[in-house]
Amino acid sequence: PPARDWSLLPLDVLSSIFIRLGAVDVLTGAGLVCRSWLQAAKLPDVWRVVEIDDHGILHPRNLVAQHTMAKAAVERSDGQLRVFAGKHFVTDDLIKYIVERSPSLTTLRLVSYSHVFSQQVASAIKESPLLELRSLELGDIDITVGELTAVLEYCPALEVLRLHNCLDIDDTHTLQAKFPRIKNLTLEWDNAYWSRFYTDTSSYSDSAPDSEDERTDGSM
Repeated sequence: PPARDWSLLPLDVLSSIFIRLGAVDVLTGAGLVCRSWLQAAKLPDVWRVVEIDDHGILHPRNLVAQHTMAKAAVERSDGQLRVFAGKHFVTDDLIKYIVERSPSLTTLRLVSYSHVFSQQVASAIKESPLLELRSLELGDIDITVGELTAVLEYCPALEVLRLHNCLDIDDTHTLQAKFPRIKNLTLEWDNAYWSRFYTDTSSYSDSAPDSEDERTDGSM
């Protein structure tokens, strides 16, 4: 049988395939195959859910590429982005970019090794409130209760707040009292994370050896 011309697939079929592929694969490969595939890759429906993490084809330190792809995905969503998840490359600038262009955002999941949600992000959310946001998950992010509060005040529909390894937040009672509409508020840590900040010093001693044998033990 003759070879099938995949460029002739209907746009709705292509967009359905691209949704399953995910943002990184579409932006770095599938969406560049031919003109019709690029056309399908620019449909807003493809970009309602965007997840970019430690993808196999991306070097984990190539933050510029990850930022560029994330912004391209948000731009292509044309305001229809519903879910965004970013891991290990998130910055204030990117969060601000997403907030200002995503009025329909319902879920935001962010993992970062840096301090984000600064005053510029809080100001952006104040100017463009996340009125549809239902779920916010933050991991490995240095954010204070005050900074988080400034964000939550402009997320009136938020029902789920999950904080994982957020070092500067150790009490959920204040947040729960201030935002009773949040039905599910969890604060979690894991041992691997805490080991980055605390080491076992139980065997350490700053006293001098008690004997000559101890001073020379293990020497040639």
